[in-house]
Amino acid sequence: MKKFEEYLVSKGLSGNTVRSYLSDLALFFRFTGSVNIKRNHVFSYRRYLQDQGKNASTINRALSAIRKYGEFNGQYDLVLSDDFITIQKTYSSPVVVTEKDVAKFLRSLKKWDSYRNYCIAVLIVNTGLRISEVLNLKLFDFANLSSGEVIIMGKGNKQRKVVINNGARDVLEYYLKNERKKYKYAAVSDYVFASNKAGKLNPATIQRVFKEHDPRIYPHMLRHFFATNVYEKGLLNLRQLQEQLGHSKLDTVQKYTHPNRNTMIENLNSKEASFV
Repeated sequence: MKKFEEYLVSKGLSGNTVRSYLSDLALFFRFTGSVNIKRNHVFSYRRYLQDQGKNASTINRALSAIRKYGEFNGQYDLVLSDDFITIQKTYSSPVVVTEKDVAKFLRSLKKWDSYRNYCIAVLIVNTGLRISEVLNLKLFDFANLSSGEVIIMGKGNKQRKVVINNGARDVLEYYLKNERKKYKYAAVSDYVFASNKAGKLNPATIQRVFKEHDPRIYPHMLRHFFATNVYEKGLLNLRQLQEQLGHSKLDTVQKYTHPNRNTMIENLNSKEASFV
């Protein structure tokens, strides 16, 4: 397992993905009672996870972990087998929040919480950044903020340019100029969002803060909201959204573009859509 971990790291996978794959593989070995993978093991385990009611994302990740182990182990006949067929995901959001919900949430953060936490929420909802990407931001990343873009180190240590709109930029500039210096470790920390304790914020801290203001809203929900909002308004096409969100595959972006049922009903009842 240690060698497999080193193999995953060498492939540029993120720390979270590596940990997930190792955990998934351990569960798979526990299920089979062996570290020698056979095709019938994969098929049986896949059926087992489905019978347990696991969702598509969980099953697909488990299959990916086993496939990666097959690559690492040189079992290419196993890797190419059809037992790894991806379980179809549903592209509907488990919770749908409206523009009014998000606006109310941001107002609550701004009024009752720290400006730092408000700034973090504004950044996510206006850029679609992952919470890990926001909390990893360094001061030198914004050396040229006036350009309207920032270079992000995303999953798998892949760099990309992300657009920061004027609204988010104004909030960020105000935070950097007036609010950041209030934190104990601000003077010695390179991180944009310094904490009161150790210099870098823990994502769980922000999750907890958001939940206090609206239990339906969490950082990744705001990322989903950003994607749906800019796509439905025609501000970004799928290819541009893929670049902004940092996904290597275009079809992955679809899970972030949840169709708004009210918008669909309104649009399909418009004069332009009616042929009688």
